[in-house]
Amino acid sequence: MFPFMKRLDKGQRALIYTCFYAFFCNGLLSLMLGSLMPDMKAAYGLTDTAGGVMLSAHSIGNLVAGFASGLVPLYLGRRRSVVALSALAAVGMLMIALFGAPGLLFIAFVFTGVGRGSVTNFNTRTVNVLTNGDPAASNLLHAVFAVGAISAPMLFLLLRGLMGWAAGAVFVALCGAVMVANFALRVPDERPSRAEKVNRSLAFMKDPAFLVLAGMLLFYICSEYAINGWLVSYIQHKESLTAAFGGEGEALAAAIRAYSQSMATLLWAVILVGRLFCAWMSQRMHPKKLMLIASVGEAAGFAGMLFAGSLPMVTASVAVLGFCMAGICPMIYSDAVYFTNTFPLATGALLAIGAAGGVLMPTVVGVLADAHGFGGGMAAILAAIVLLAVFSAVNAAMRERR
Repeated sequence: MFPFMKRLDKGQRALIYTCFYAFFCNGLLSLMLGSLMPDMKAAYGLTDTAGGVMLSAHSIGNLVAGFASGLVPLYLGRRRSVVALSALAAVGMLMIALFGAPGLLFIAFVFTGVGRGSVTNFNTRTVNVLTNGDPAASNLLHAVFAVGAISAPMLFLLLRGLMGWAAGAVFVALCGAVMVANFALRVPDERPSRAEKVNRSLAFMKDPAFLVLAGMLLFYICSEYAINGWLVSYIQHKESLTAAFGGEGEALAAAIRAYSQSMATLLWAVILVGRLFCAWMSQRMHPKKLMLIASVGEAAGFAGMLFAGSLPMVTASVAVLGFCMAGICPMIYSDAVYFTNTFPLATGALLAIGAAGGVLMPTVVGVLADAHGFGGGMAAILAAIVLLAVFSAVNAAMRERR
């Protein structure tokens, strides 16, 4: 057992486990959106640009959650707000399964983003407060997200074969309903005071250290959301891989579809291993230095995937990419503990700034893919990862806040 768990009482451990399950649901939802995207586009007659807009709508919901999940508890209390906001994720997934009109789909993706972002905000702040920003706790929380993400592509293929592509969305909605019930039972019924200025203060926005961390999260979320949303479609359209499978017609399409989904699973399987490694390694190396090494490795892994022309090289590059992506996001939140534990709105602000990148990048990739092919669209992600490495270097040179 990690040291931070020994310091918690029974009620606090139950709340930590509730947060872990909720992050599992978040991971399931995140990768399910990318897995069902090709079939959803075909079923509803959507273009690549429209698909990118839908993924950006999810990030718009995340952006809204960054503000709503910090302010709504001041009026509804913590328990009611997290229950109400997280329930929107399940509602959105049901709408994706049932409605094909672009306007309704846009609203559905916004709902999934609000639900996912609210869970991220609440869970991240709760774990940081209970463990005083222990990087091992943050990495374990995000490791559970990876378990859900790993499960999504294979679950999608299984449910697609049994009941059709929409079954994956319905399954995620059912898991979300269980998550909402757990929140209703476990979250303390607290109401932060609106009279205390610190509960509404944005003073942290003037601190260079916070802005550097926010920049890191911005470019990390740019890359993660775009990779999650477009990896399967990119591999299915990568012409250099087609000849490696042989065959033709439906047999070829099925082989490419299975490989692309397996790459999404591999990415998050390696992310899971990487987050467990970072939970261990963060006790032995300063997280700032660890994030810098990881961001440079992420750039190398993504570039390898982008320019590789063979199955072994693509597979190896995806593995490197996932391992290096693994600890960056949780360690950013852990590194920001001075701000998030001092200012209640700081976690939401970090989430909102990161979500802004998630709003922009999937649409940019979709538009560039329509205009220049998927290679051109995915190249935009590489630029975001390089900027992440630059901000990581600046962060590594700054003093830690206590």
